[in-house]
Amino acid sequence: MSVTDDIALANTRAKLADLEARFDELRRGTAEDAHVREVTMRSLKKYINQFKEEIARYEAHRLGQNESNVDTLARRRLRSDLELENTRRKLQELETLYEANENESGDDRELRAVERSSLKRLINQFKEEIARYEAHQTAQS
Repeated sequence: MSVTDDIALANTRAKLADLEARFDELRRGTAEDAHVREVTMRSLKKYINQFKEEIARYEAHRLGQNESNVDTLARRRLRSDLELENTRRKLQELETLYEANENESGDDRELRAVERSSLKRLINQFKEEIARYEAHQTAQS
């Protein structure tokens, strides 16, 4: 799957919203067989992460076309203290998910490894964004 234009982006975002809603339903529900529920949730999480990565890749590519002279690392940057705090909150939530994933003892080790890899990429990206913002703020002082 690859997002190639704004229409595909909108469709991918809609699909992502549907997947996240279904994932939340399963997380709250207990009516289904526990094993089936767990396997379904893992599968949904895999697709959720894949869709998020595709959206991020497309947006980074589009941003790169608009800002061709800007360094790749600076393309995604925090612009305010509010964004900084939101990113810190998201980083903390991702780190919690990462730790929970490490301690999970499900059957599908390969899927857990892919989830951990995706989470680690996002964690590192957020840490870099925070460090760049803080360095920029210090330089302006």
